[in-house]
Amino acid sequence: MKFTLFTPNVPVDQVLAVGKAADRSGWHAMALPDCVFHPEKVTGDYPYSEDGLRHWEPDIPFVDPYTAIPALAAVTENLHFYTAVLKAILRQPLLLAKALGTAEAMFPGRIALGVGTSWMLEEFKWLNEDMPSRGARLDEIMEIIRVCLSPGWAEFHGRYYDFDRLIMSPVPARPVPIYVGGHAAPALRRAATLGDGWIAAYADPGDLGGVIPQLLEMRANGPRAGQPFEIIACTMEPPDLERVALLEELGVTGIAVRPYPEDAVDIGAKCDAITRYGEDVAQHC
Repeated sequence: MKFTLFTPNVPVDQVLAVGKAADRSGWHAMALPDCVFHPEKVTGDYPYSEDGLRHWEPDIPFVDPYTAIPALAAVTENLHFYTAVLKAILRQPLLLAKALGTAEAMFPGRIALGVGTSWMLEEFKWLNEDMPSRGARLDEIMEIIRVCLSPGWAEFHGRYYDFDRLIMSPVPARPVPIYVGGHAAPALRRAATLGDGWIAAYADPGDLGGVIPQLLEMRANGPRAGQPFEIIACTMEPPDLERVALLEELGVTGIAVRPYPEDAVDIGAKCDAITRYGEDVAQHC
């Protein structure tokens, strides 16, 4: 089992410290969330709360992931990094591929990408992106990233993105893994047939027990059959060894968790909690 430190809402002056603590205490990875801005008034419901409301204040910090990840990689030795998840459909795919490829080239084998679609109309409207096509565009974006981060000339002629032959350099020495978040049917299909893994938000073992067999069946019958496939469960509470074993039996290969309370402020207490969980649980799995 691979353990990821999930780090929503970390103040910018604490980001490097929590990464160092995870690196020292045996965590496999650190996952950064993505939010470009918080509208004062939001159209639509947040999909992961019962009342549809965001459970954080609008001024809670969200660092830009691919600004923070290279800084974190530079001050750690073994820690891997990915996004959980990046709203890739709000980015121009060639620019996203450039940032991702550069990070992986600088820190080989330690960078991955977690992608998803946004739920806020305001993000699409104010960033001049089309919301109804977000799923189909994400499919193309994933393909563009793989094409551009491969050696040699690349070109792409899709419904939403189109470009002639180009070379993007530096090119990473290995394909960058792309994980897909989301629980809707299109997201599950995207993860199984196009991705290298699935990120389950606020995962419950009861729900996962029904979803994972479907994912694995789609994977076995899809174009990426036989290639490695990660199933990463983001849990609300830090699981103990017994619960870790239950998740592993279901087919989960990674757990993403924040081992300190959501309202924790003191950086020392956060780092202590990260270290304790790493030493007591992560290193024993």
